[in-house]
Amino acid sequence: MICNIPKVTVTTWSAKNVILAGPTYKRYLEKTLEAVKNKDVASIIGQPGMGKTTILRKTQEEIKGLSFFLDLASKAEIGDEFWEKVDHFKLKEMVLPTLRGKGGKLGYGFLKRITGVKFEDWLVKVCGKYDDLHLRLYCLDYSRNFDGMLRFLSDLKEVTEVTLLMDEVRESHIPEIHRLINAGLGIPIVMAIPTDSYSKVTDLAIRRRLDESRVSLDTALTPEDIREIIDAYCHSLVDDIFPIILSLWNGGELNTVSSMLQYIKSQAENFEKDCGDNLDCVRERVRSFHSLKNPDEDSREIEKLIREVLTSDSKEMEISYVHSRGKRVEAKGKNLVVGVFFIKDEKAFVGSVKLMNDDKEEDEEVNLLSEVRVVDHEKRSYEVAGRFVLTNSVKLKVPDTVTKITVSTLEAVRILHGDTEMLREILRSVHFVLDTGNLVNGGEKEILT
Repeated sequence: MICNIPKVTVTTWSAKNVILAGPTYKRYLEKTLEAVKNKDVASIIGQPGMGKTTILRKTQEEIKGLSFFLDLASKAEIGDEFWEKVDHFKLKEMVLPTLRGKGGKLGYGFLKRITGVKFEDWLVKVCGKYDDLHLRLYCLDYSRNFDGMLRFLSDLKEVTEVTLLMDEVRESHIPEIHRLINAGLGIPIVMAIPTDSYSKVTDLAIRRRLDESRVSLDTALTPEDIREIIDAYCHSLVDDIFPIILSLWNGGELNTVSSMLQYIKSQAENFEKDCGDNLDCVRERVRSFHSLKNPDEDSREIEKLIREVLTSDSKEMEISYVHSRGKRVEAKGKNLVVGVFFIKDEKAFVGSVKLMNDDKEEDEEVNLLSEVRVVDHEKRSYEVAGRFVLTNSVKLKVPDTVTKITVSTLEAVRILHGDTEMLREILRSVHFVLDTGNLVNGGEKEILT
């Protein structure tokens, strides 16, 4: 595999070794580790897929002592999840040396030893008979509920360092979280809380505690973070994939770390089907799939696709006619071929596609488009009510009477590869402008997809 991206479950990566990449995430990890060091309460707030679990898991890897990782995604009670995570065998091994040292106080004397009574067997018999925290821990002499959990943690912290890590905390858990924080256990607690659950916390005291060491992931990612995350999972393709992912992230099509990694995974797997482990082949496929080969030809192809979508959706858009090919029109005594011409409400609408591999600011045909006043069609003249140009150039200047529809190069390539739904959404935006009259009346209207 060229990229090493694991499958995901609802709440966590299935990888054995947690990968935490990106300077922002590393800084947040330091913040949670500082909270653990200070035996404080910390909260990690974010949308699903933004890395809350990853930070929790990495925190667990870095800390000393005994930690309990509670996945509360499907648990109504914190205690139910907690007692499933208690390793009784490990607990016995931890306290047994101390219990041996005070065996005499528990009644395990010389006679018991010479008669062959094993110390461990004797401990089982005296469970619950002595008020001794080591014995309670050995016997796990606690009720299996939230109150029992509090008493257990209070005893355990006297034996070893203890950290409580809770994932997927919901608003239904908040009352118990309140009790846990106010119990005065003196152990660090780190919680991952989905944004919508955090927004429903109305208890001001709890809210204040959550905010004291809060890590917010909803707006965390920077371009540097994105590049480093890609590099961690797909090092060999980072230079090729990074510009693509950054464009999708900035456009809002990818909005979580999980969605970003799964997009890379699906793309890499598709290209590997054709290329195998040939890295050069995969790189070429990535570049060809996400770049314009011939902007002029690609522009004509998207104009054709626009005509096809307008034709199929003409009834919904109340369009009476869509020309099946480019239309020759006249502007200021010059002939011009517009890629899109349709009739709506007995008015003509004309448009062109201008894809570019450079940042050209002026285009003669776009300027001429603004001067098209009438279109002759089937022995009739139709007054032009609207003009538009679809382009991937942010810098391209258009006259006031032309509506500019800006798409990214990646979006243009996706349309060329058959993403008609994306094109349909873009054209619906144009249709909205048509209906509101902005395109009809001209003006500086730019549609950003």
